[in-house]
Amino acid sequence: MKQTFSNIVYSGNQPHNETPTGKTTITSFLLLFTVLIAAPVSAQFEGQVQYRILNVDSGVTEQTDLNMVFTSERIFIGSSSSLNVMSGLSTNGILVRNDEQDFVFNTAENEAFKIAKYDIDRLVELMNRVSGKSENEQKQGFDWDSRVEESGRTQQLHGYTVREFVLKEVSKDRHVSVWLTDEIKVRWGLLNDAWHTTGKKQLDQDLPVELIMNPNSFPLLIEGFNGDQRVFKAEALSVNSRDFDRSLTELSPNVNLMGLSDLMMSMFRQRR
Repeated sequence: MKQTFSNIVYSGNQPHNETPTGKTTITSFLLLFTVLIAAPVSAQFEGQVQYRILNVDSGVTEQTDLNMVFTSERIFIGSSSSLNVMSGLSTNGILVRNDEQDFVFNTAENEAFKIAKYDIDRLVELMNRVSGKSENEQKQGFDWDSRVEESGRTQQLHGYTVREFVLKEVSKDRHVSVWLTDEIKVRWGLLNDAWHTTGKKQLDQDLPVELIMNPNSFPLLIEGFNGDQRVFKAEALSVNSRDFDRSLTELSPNVNLMGLSDLMMSMFRQRR
């Protein structure tokens, strides 16, 4: 399972149990070089994926629709519900511009905050100090070997073959089923960087975000179960790689862009 899992999900720090000899190293290198030359380069996905998220864990069904658009350098995520990015910043649309190294958060009609990736990290650190929250650096790492396994089940979703990976919760009654396809590959770029530099430090436990956000596969269905009851479902309703609206990854000239200082003033006003 571990070898199969590493093929579909990127992992750059897997431990090696054996120290190869010089002959083995040279042979492995030549084999890898041959494979890289012979294998076709898989194209990065450009298109639109529409998601519907249903959460009934609280006893009340909550629905959120996501519109995700991917191009070679940008990602747009639009939401039917307001997304709480951090204290004092909510948005219904996020534009990730890898080419500009920044995030654009839509906060109102024709109004948005443009924040550089570097400033996001500094801003979160500042907000943590103001609120007295310390980063949890001592949390236990996620145990991939015992908590993630490939079930062997496959199915077809929107013309793509997906394989099921089961994420076991600490509670034996709960688990998450993630259906991944290796036929869709996107460049998460700044989203992935922001998670590793800032996002994961805000949580009390390590989460396997790499299972969902990695360069070698893409989730088309995620289901959470409490016993036999499904309490969460995130499902791709459609996948469109032809006629999709690329303009969503561009800024309208009518948008009033505000910067980091404007965002900080807005945050501190809301904390009064």
